[in-house]
Amino acid sequence: MQLIHNHQNRVAPEASETGEAAPLAPAPPAVKRIFKVTPSLEFSSLIKLLATPVDACIITPKLYFQASNELTVVTLVACWTITLAYDYKLAWDHPARNYVGHLNPCFGWDFAPASYVAVFMCAADVYLAWTYAVLEALRTRLRDTDNRIDRAERFSLVTTYLHGIASMMWLLLWLVGPPDGRWEVHLAIFSAALGFRYLCTLGNYVENRFGKAFEKGHVNTSHTLFIIVYGLVVAVLPVLYFVDITVYAAEGRTGIDPPLPWQLLQTFDILWMGCLSASTAMSVPEPPIIVTHKVLEFDDEFDPEDFTPAQQKLMRNLGYREVACG
Repeated sequence: MQLIHNHQNRVAPEASETGEAAPLAPAPPAVKRIFKVTPSLEFSSLIKLLATPVDACIITPKLYFQASNELTVVTLVACWTITLAYDYKLAWDHPARNYVGHLNPCFGWDFAPASYVAVFMCAADVYLAWTYAVLEALRTRLRDTDNRIDRAERFSLVTTYLHGIASMMWLLLWLVGPPDGRWEVHLAIFSAALGFRYLCTLGNYVENRFGKAFEKGHVNTSHTLFIIVYGLVVAVLPVLYFVDITVYAAEGRTGIDPPLPWQLLQTFDILWMGCLSASTAMSVPEPPIIVTHKVLEFDDEFDPEDFTPAQQKLMRNLGYREVACG
C-alpha cells in the first residue's frame, strides 16, 4: 500500500508600504492522507498467511490459492528429504518407475514414512482451497455493480470450486496406486486434480483479462505467457504418462522399459513444479476484502435497517424475530 500526503506551502506575511503587517494568507487545507491499494510482490504467500493475525479485517483471497500451490511444493520437498534419509530405495525402486523410467516427483511421498507427512500436510490444502473459493465468490458478489455475473466471472467462480474438489481428490492418491498397484486409476486422479488446479489459475486470469476488472490494467504480458506455458505443461504431462503406461502394458514390457524417453517426462515434471512454484509471482494481483466482525447477542436489539435483506433472512432462520416498538 502507498501512503500519500498532499502538502501546500504557507505564504509568509509581508509588511505593507505603510509599515503595517499585511493580512495573513488563508490557512492551507489540512494534510490529506490516503491509503492507495497497489499490487505488491510477496516472497511467500504461505508464510504471510501464517503470520496474519486471526483478527485481521483485511483479507486477500488470492493468498489462500497461492499458499495452496506453495504447500504442495513444500510437502514434496519435505517428503523427499524424509524418503532419502529413511530409505532411498522406496523412490528408486518405485513400482511405477518401470513404466516411466525416471524419478517422478510423487515417488518421494507415495510410501511410509513420508506418506504420513504428505497426507497430514495435504489435508491442510483442503482448508486453503475451499477458503479461497468462498472468499473469491464473496469478492465477486461485492464487486457486482450491475446485478449480474458475466461469463468471465462465472468461469472464475466455477474453477475456484473445482480447485476445492481437486484438493479432496488429491488425498485419494495415497489410497489408489501405492497400496494396490492400480497406477492407471492413480494417474487418472492425478490428472484430474492437476487440471482443476490449473483451471483455477486460468479462471483468475480470465476474470481479470475479460471481466469487469479488465479496466484496472493489472494483466500484463508476463501473466499471459505464464498462463500459456502452464497450460501446455498441464495438457501434455498426463498424455505422456498415459502413453507410457498404456504402451508398456500393451507390448508386455517388463522391468524398467519406458516406451517414451525418460528425459522427456522428467523435463515436464520439472516444468510443472516450476509453474507451481512461480504461481505466487506470476498470478494476476487482485484487491483485498475488508471484513467486519460483530457478535449478535441473543438478548440485544437490532435495527433491521442496518442489515441487508439477505442478512435479515439469515437472522430469521437463526431465530431472531422482529418486534414492534411503540
